[in-house]
Amino acid sequence: MKKEVILVVDYGTSNVRVNAIDTDNGDILHSASKKYLVKSIKSGYAEISVDHLWDFSQECMGRVMEQMAEYEEPAAIAFSFFGDNLIPVDRKGNALNDCILCTDSRGAEEAEYICSMIPEEEQKKIIGDTYMPYKFGAKLLWYKNHVEEADKKAVAYDTQQQYIFRKLGLSPVNDYTMAARKQLCTLENQTWSKRFLDVLGISEEALGTEIIATGEIAGYVNTYGDVRFKKVLPVIAGGHDCDVGLIGMGVIDESYSILGDITGTFDHVGYLSAGIVNLSIERPESPLRSYNGPLPNTSVCLGAIPTAGATLEWFMREINEDTSQEAYRKYWDSVQFEGGSTVLVHPTLDGNRGKIEGIGVTTTKRDMFQAVIEALTFENRRLIEDCESCRKTKVESVRIGGGAANSDEWMQLRADVSGKRIERMKNIQISSLGAAVLAAVRIGKYQSLDEAVEHMVHVADVFIPDLEVHEKYEKKYKGFMEKMGYTKEEKSYEI
Repeated sequence: MKKEVILVVDYGTSNVRVNAIDTDNGDILHSASKKYLVKSIKSGYAEISVDHLWDFSQECMGRVMEQMAEYEEPAAIAFSFFGDNLIPVDRKGNALNDCILCTDSRGAEEAEYICSMIPEEEQKKIIGDTYMPYKFGAKLLWYKNHVEEADKKAVAYDTQQQYIFRKLGLSPVNDYTMAARKQLCTLENQTWSKRFLDVLGISEEALGTEIIATGEIAGYVNTYGDVRFKKVLPVIAGGHDCDVGLIGMGVIDESYSILGDITGTFDHVGYLSAGIVNLSIERPESPLRSYNGPLPNTSVCLGAIPTAGATLEWFMREINEDTSQEAYRKYWDSVQFEGGSTVLVHPTLDGNRGKIEGIGVTTTKRDMFQAVIEALTFENRRLIEDCESCRKTKVESVRIGGGAANSDEWMQLRADVSGKRIERMKNIQISSLGAAVLAAVRIGKYQSLDEAVEHMVHVADVFIPDLEVHEKYEKKYKGFMEKMGYTKEEKSYEI
């Protein structure tokens, strides 16, 4: 009997990965990845070559197919995508520009213009948030304002989800979550907001008129570029990496006493809630924001540390001058997290707001590494507390996936600082797993999402707080909160 696998194309902001995931237990059977270069031709610009997005995914798909055994059979293709990106395309579906990333801030003036035309309170009612330079509409308006004859050449403004579907010969549909991340979609009925479209001077057709469930079939293919399959496969729409990542950790019901923590360049903490939730209106003091979720009639409630992984990478690159795994391991083996260090890091490197204080003539790189990890862990605790204040149920456990989950030391520190039970997932590539779970349900392998999660999503390790260490960190955490100036009136993180 053939073993059914889901082929998941997982787009990150630094590489694309293809994982062949076992539908019986959620394990990754085969995997291939390739890094692409993030280009920055001017300050604030961040782009990835559209050719790399497509060509590298083809290469990875081919390598995975070569690894597969005779008894393993692809049953579907699914996707995980990074959000808040823009690819303008012409009438033939050809890209007119490389993919403008979520971290690209060139649309600052355009974001201000949008806010001048649509008051912030009105924006919150429509999309559940307010406009910033990083958002899709600001990038779109920048393109229209700065590229010659943009209105004549560009007939559509895609995300990489839609662009990849075009390359597969499919209709350029948006799933619920990627439509929501365009920040032009009404929370109430998941349709494009006429108010925003009028300000941007675009039509619904330019955004893609079809919005489908994240686990729905977007079409069928028997090839992925140059890679040919033995049979026709359904293509599951997939969705925003954070949102399918929650499913990949089994965080599918707010009544559960668990949160999900998706670590990487960003550190996202959140949960799925039933119904339409608008935290910007219901909890205006909270830095969390909410938008339409991957399942029908659900909302994602999410907070983020936008420079989590980037802050650590900056330290290793610029201060340590060695980013090798051996260098990381050297630090993890030598630091002692006991709450006694005087060094304090402000990890807000976005907007050039970061700083290090409390250093002296005896301060070492190890002390600074420890302070970076502690600061990111304090920020993480803050997001956990924000989620807890917005939920209907108390949080007892936090499930973690992504790159940070590789470190036992960091998992224990998160438990000690937060006072919560930390659960590391068996398959830490949670966005790929979440997309595979949705696909397994859609192809009929399982009759419900609950059943699929029971079989495919598993906790590998549990880290219990050391109460003595927790008490030592309480004072330092409170000092961190005061130093960072966190108040009830603060603005939300960019998610």
